Amino acid sequence: MSRVTPNMRTEDDKVDLVEHLDELRGRIIRSIVYIAVGFSAGWMLYGPIYKLLMAPLVGPIQEAGGQIVFRSITEGFFTRFTVSAVAGIIIAVPGILYELWAFVAPGLTPDERRAAAPLIPGALGLFAAGVAVGYLITPRFVKWMLSPSFRPEGVGILPSMQSQIAFLAKLYLAFGLCFQLPIILMFLMKAGIVSPEFLAARRREAFVGILIVAAVVTPTWDVLTLAVLAGPMLALYEGTIWFARIGEWRRRKAAEAEADEGETPAED
Repeated sequence: MSRVTPNMRTEDDKVDLVEHLDELRGRIIRSIVYIAVGFSAGWMLYGPIYKLLMAPLVGPIQEAGGQIVFRSITEGFFTRFTVSAVAGIIIAVPGILYELWAFVAPGLTPDERRAAAPLIPGALGLFAAGVAVGYLITPRFVKWMLSPSFRPEGVGILPSMQSQIAFLAKLYLAFGLCFQLPIILMFLMKAGIVSPEFLAARRREAFVGILIVAAVVTPTWDVLTLAVLAGPMLALYEGTIWFARIGEWRRRKAAEAEADEGETPAED
């Protein structure tokens, strides 16, 4: 009977490592190709993308007698490059996530794969929902900031295009990240750090924290804008608790059913 020596194990480990590195390199290259294709699409569709992105700003700024302008001769090019790059990454996200999942999934157990599979589409959907909420409240936010209360008489507004793109990117990113609350809570519950009962018992503290976060992210300080972000986050917090409780109830029922089947005496 042949014996496996430590040297043989070392050689096998080296072969496995080289294969994993080759696979990782291939997936990184494909991800870069996805981004390049997305960037090209973003560059060609820059006009419609720019109009859609800036629509929440242009109307309120024009109503205030302002206009979005270039501050340098290169600003137009770099703005187009930035928008195209962001669009390229967004377009490439599904492909990149597939490559990441295909690389990681073989090392997970079936239970881990079932638990992790819904998180990626769930995170993407929640991020998109957060961005949509941010997009919808931006016109009200801009009108409030450009109101006579903050703009003295005789003072005009000529914001640069690049600065407004950066402002929108930060705002939408903040909203998208705030909507990741259920994913964070589900991860903490999977890790055993918190439980549905703990989240329910700390509901008041959580609500206060959500209101503070919403106030920081939406610095308009008016009740309506605050409610637009805080309301969905509060609903997501409650929904996560109930979703986890339903999951626990189903697992408990399944375990009880299996136990009942095991205790049923075999028929003669």
